[in-house]
This record gives sequence, structure tokens and C-alpha cells, in this order.
Amino acid sequence: MLRYGLPLWVLGVVLSFALPAVPHWPAVIVLWLGLLAAAWRFRPLWLLCALLAGMGYGVWRTQAALAAQWPLQVVGSAVLRLTVADLPQRDERRVRFRADAVDGEGRRYRLQLADYQLREWPVGSRWQVQARVRPPIGEVNGAGFNREAWALANGIGGIGTVGKVREAMPPPPQARGDRAEILMWLPLWREQISRRWQAPDGQDMALSDGLGLMRALSIGEQSALSAAAWQAFRPLGVNHLVSISGLHVGMVALMAGWLVGRGLRFLPFTPSRPRTLMLVAGVTAGLLYAGLAGFSVPTQRSVLMLLALAWAWWRGSGASVWRGWWQALALVLLIDPASVLAAGFWLSFGLVAALLWVSSGRYREAGRGWHLAAQGQWAVTVLSVVLLGSVFASVPLISPLVNAVAIPWFSWVLVPLALLASLLPWPPLQWLAAAAGEYTLRLLIWLAAQAPEYAVAAAPWPLVCLAVLAAGVLLLPRGLGLKPLACLVLAGFVWYRPPPVGEGRLKAVVWDVGQGLSVLLQTRQHRLLFDTGTEAAAGMAVLPGLNAAGVRGLDALVLSHQDADHDGGFAAVKQAKKPRRLWAGQPAFYAGAQDCAEQSWQWDGVQFEFLRVSARPDGKGDAPDSMHDNDQSCVLRVVAGNQALLVGGDLGRAGERALVAQYGEALYSQVLLLGHHGSNSSSDGSFLNAVAPQYAVASSGYGNAYNHPAPAVQSRVRAHGIRLLRTDRQGALYFELGGDEVLQGRLKTDKPYWQKKPFAD
Repeated sequence: MLRYGLPLWVLGVVLSFALPAVPHWPAVIVLWLGLLAAAWRFRPLWLLCALLAGMGYGVWRTQAALAAQWPLQVVGSAVLRLTVADLPQRDERRVRFRADAVDGEGRRYRLQLADYQLREWPVGSRWQVQARVRPPIGEVNGAGFNREAWALANGIGGIGTVGKVREAMPPPPQARGDRAEILMWLPLWREQISRRWQAPDGQDMALSDGLGLMRALSIGEQSALSAAAWQAFRPLGVNHLVSISGLHVGMVALMAGWLVGRGLRFLPFTPSRPRTLMLVAGVTAGLLYAGLAGFSVPTQRSVLMLLALAWAWWRGSGASVWRGWWQALALVLLIDPASVLAAGFWLSFGLVAALLWVSSGRYREAGRGWHLAAQGQWAVTVLSVVLLGSVFASVPLISPLVNAVAIPWFSWVLVPLALLASLLPWPPLQWLAAAAGEYTLRLLIWLAAQAPEYAVAAAPWPLVCLAVLAAGVLLLPRGLGLKPLACLVLAGFVWYRPPPVGEGRLKAVVWDVGQGLSVLLQTRQHRLLFDTGTEAAAGMAVLPGLNAAGVRGLDALVLSHQDADHDGGFAAVKQAKKPRRLWAGQPAFYAGAQDCAEQSWQWDGVQFEFLRVSARPDGKGDAPDSMHDNDQSCVLRVVAGNQALLVGGDLGRAGERALVAQYGEALYSQVLLLGHHGSNSSSDGSFLNAVAPQYAVASSGYGNAYNHPAPAVQSRVRAHGIRLLRTDRQGALYFELGGDEVLQGRLKTDKPYWQKKPFAD
């Protein structure tokens, strides 16, 4: 029963996060008690009891975590008393930090806050601030980053922005020397180490990226790395080498155990239990490294995995190692069931499982070290295809080759250098470590510019399950004679493509990019992307969404105008999707861009046309001088059959009136993307009359400070009998034009009980 009960309990916890609604607790308890009673006579029912127990535990813990989040109905400014709980993360625009907050009514929250004043927030400092706080609700697309899942997996109860005024607060007298103050020594130590790395021996400018890498590898300060470095990691598949998780914690533990084993040879006597000494040294080193990294949630999972696997290794059999893997998995979920929602959870345990799968029972085979290393790399490569394809909708093609060199270089050279130079702050040693990190990053950035990525479309879940089984079969020594079939299944998973759009039809996807805009327009054989959203949204929503939709390249990219919430992701989209044509409302800002002047063309029976304000409303001369830069936005109208879609970036009222004067009823479209995210500076009444849409879409961020879509715009839209759709409440939306009627829906249709967005209409 224990052999199968523990895996089924784990499976129950995992499945609990897929439930569409919270179960009726009295009915669940009655069912569980009934199964317990029946299990006394029919023992296999114990396994079903374990499954239900896991599901119940997962739901119970998740509901408790949801209850501790910032209230959904409270979005706005609040007075908070903060204690900075971890190292702040600084970039050019803001300082982000996590804080333990108490509101005016004494309720406590763990918040992720941002300060755009770029002030200092020392670890352990206490402040009274005015902050705009909201629940951790973000973008919801078919693929990409899910903020609600991230918040649950990391224990974040709310996110917000700190105002301009803050007041320092002294620690309460009773807190001095108590448990809270004692626990603060670790973050303070990490902050001290971070400062040591910022300017060793005056080399901070020449080796800035190397210094950032050392801070990331030693204390987990990932914000110290530049945006260029992070962009280079994705196409190479080496993000995991910069995160202090299972790989680095395990390698540090392994190195410490190996060093102790070597050192024991020089003792004048032989210890009675050398294996135990090596194990204790390895576990201790892993714990110290995890503490230096701040015991973040991924590091906590790594420590639990290390402890369970160390226990299994000490017992000394391949079967017990697998049992240790299951025990580690169960222990992580017992302490934090929401770990299931973190991509790192699946990558860590999945890749360790692959290594155990190919090496189980071979630990004592002499002379097979390099052979086992090659097998391990092959196992990680095969399983990574499925994991990365499912989680990130992308597979870096040269990742196996890069990782084969980068893993030992990072694990055996850079990480030990970072730790030694952090604990022994000797300037020459710090300079050597920073130089090694700097030239490593330069090489990776150069490689990333040449590295191809393969977009993996979102496959149906049965095909994903079959791909995991096929990977397991492929890694078996003989494969049960099914290796050719396994290769076919994996090929089907990698090459899967969604059904194409019909001839003469248009599919439009309005991505949920927060306070920004990005729209994908698809015909049978062509793809056009209108705007990219911000740089962050492009990486976390647009590119994963394009990959999941099976879009390998773009026939055209349109940048409506030069504004970060419309063109911020241009560089990332250009590199990943290599658009054949580039149109822009302000082409002078983009190399190789053409003006989206008035023109039209046809793709697969669908008509595309740029509309441009080329004259005054009175028909004389150029466009009004009073027009804002927003009115230089490209305006695109797409006609499929008798139906049309109109999108115009941040076009304002002046531009809309000029369009009405120039085109009149020719603007008629069933779907209208509201100008400027639903701001009251757009969506003029005469413009709504001319377009007369069936649907109006406001692409805006949840709880945005601008209050988009504006109440006045909502009133005008309702007064015209138009149905208003909002990405801030409904997530990504899709439309299909060219049939008998416009088909409309949410891109992500399944909604688990723990996810608040999309909200009910």
C-alpha cells in the first residue's frame, strides 16, 4: 500500500489544481469515510482513499492561501506599515521588493511592491507608506506567464506601487533581540554580500555583467543581470543555470561531499563511517548555499529534494533512490502544495527523474563515469523537449550542446568562484570571478544571436501524456521494442500544428498584455501581428502565445506608433519571428520600417487596408497640427466576407473625427479595438456611429492606474448598443470573421477554481 499510496496521494494533490470548482466538503468527507470503511474488506480501495486525501489536502491548503491574499474588491490606495523582507531588485525604471505589510485594520500580507522613485529599501527597514495595492491578478492567455499561479507558488498576497511619500519607522522596543530580529540576520548578510560585489577594486564598469552574474550565482540576486543577458539565456536554454535551484544546490552538496572524501584519505586513521561524514558534509553545504540564496521557494524545494535523496542514497539501493524521489516530491507538496503551479517544480523533479531513470542500478559500475554522464545528458535532452515544449511552447535547438559545456562550467567553476569570493572578499579573487563571469556572458550573448528556436504548438493533453511516455520508452536500454513508435509520438508532439484557418476567413487574437496592445491576425497561410505590447509582455505573453498558436514566423509586423506599451517588445519579436515586412506609424524610429500609408492588399481571400488621415476634415491641406503623436497611429481594417475588424493603436478623438470625415460609412466594422485602451481621449460618439461595431474591445491592464476603460467610454459604448469586451476582466479574446456570423470567445476556456480571472461577464 505504501509503494502505491504515496504516488497516488501526490497525484491527488496535483489533480486538485485542475478542479473547476471547490468540492462540496460534507459530500467529500462522507465519500472518504465510506471508502475507508469499505477498504477494511477490499484493500485496493486504500489507494482511492489516498488519491482523495491528496485532492482534499491540496484544495484545503490552497483555499487558505487564497484567503490570505489582498481582497478582490479592494483596489486602490492604502496606508501600510512595511518591513522589507528580502533583497530589493533594481533596474533602470524601478526598485522591486517583497515586504511584510500590515494595513490600517491590522491584516497582514506578503506583498510584492515597486518603487518608481528608485529609492533605497534596506532589508529589515520599516516604513509607513501610501501604496496602490491590488490582488495578484494579471494576464491570462493560452500560454505564457500566469501571475495568479506565480503568486500562489511564491506566497505573494498582493502586488502594488509605493507612492512618493514614505516615513521611516523605528523597530518596536519589544522586537529587539526577539525571534523576528534574529531571523533577519540572513537577509542582512546577503545584502552585505551584494554590496561587496558592486564595486570590487574599481572594476564595476568594465565587468558589470560579470559582477551581476556573481551576485546571481552566490545570493540569488537575479535582478543584477542585464536585460541583454536574460534575452540570451532563452534561445540557449540556460536559464536554469542562473537560478539557484536543484542543480546548483545539488552540485555544491556533491562537491562538498567529494572534498571531504578526498580529505579523509590524508587522516592518520580511518573513520568508522566515512560515507556518513561525506553525506553530512554534502547536506550541510547544500543547506548553507540555500540559506545564502535566501531560502527562496525554489531553493526550499531543492533542499527538501536533497534531504530525501540523501536519505535514500545513505540507505544504498536503486529502489530506495526512487522511493526517495517520491518522498521528496510528497514532502514538497505537503509543505507547499502550490509548488505544482511553478514551472521550476516540474523541471526540477522531471529532470532528476530522467537522470534516475537512465542511471538506476548502475551506481557501482566501475569505469562508466563518462558513459553515465553522456546518458544523463541524453536523458535531460529528451525529456526537456517535452517539458520545455509543454511549459514554454519553445525548444532551443542548440540547448543540449550548450548545456553539455555550460553545466560543468557553471557548476564546477563559476559557482565555487562566486561562493569563495563572497565568503572571502579578497579583491583579486573577486576580480577573477567577475572576469570569468563577464566573458562567459559575452560568449553566451554572441551565441544567442546565432541560436535558432523551434516553436512548439500547444498540443492536446492526450498527446502531451503520450509524449512523456514516449520519452520514458526512448530512454530505456532496449525500449521494449517500441523505440520507433516512441520516436513517431515525439515527432508528432514537436510538429503538431493547430487546424489552419479556412480560405477567406480571418482569425484575430487580442492578447492579454496588460496595459498595452497586441493583436494577431491570421488567414490560411499568412500571419500579421499588430503591435507587441511592452517588452515584458512580449516575453511573457505574446511570444509564448505565438508559439502555442503554431506561428513560426510573421509575414508582417505593424507598430502603430512609438510608445512602449505598443512597440516595447519589437526587438524580441523581430529576433524570434523575423517578420518579412515592417510597417509603422512613425517609421523613422525603426530601421527598415515602411510608413503605413493608405494602401490595400489581399491574403487568402481576406482584404487588408491601411487607413490614413491625409487631409483636414474640411478637405484642405494636411492633417490638423493639433493632432497628438497618438494620432499618427497606423489604422488597419481587415475584411473577411461581409465582416470587418478595425484597429487603430492609440488614435485619439482628433484622428477619429478626421477618419470619419475622410471615410465615413466605409469604416463600418463588426469588431472595433477601442483607441488608447478605452481612454476617454478616444472613442468619440461620431466615430462609434460610423463604425457601428457589434463588439468593442478594450485592451487594458487589471486595476490599472488610468481607470481604463474610462466610465464615460463604457457609457458611450452601451448607449450605442455595442457589447464591451475587456482583456483586464476576460483575458485574451479571439474572433473569427468570414462566416455567417462573427464567432467570439475567450482564448483560454478552462478555469480552475483557484484562478479569479477571467471574471464572470
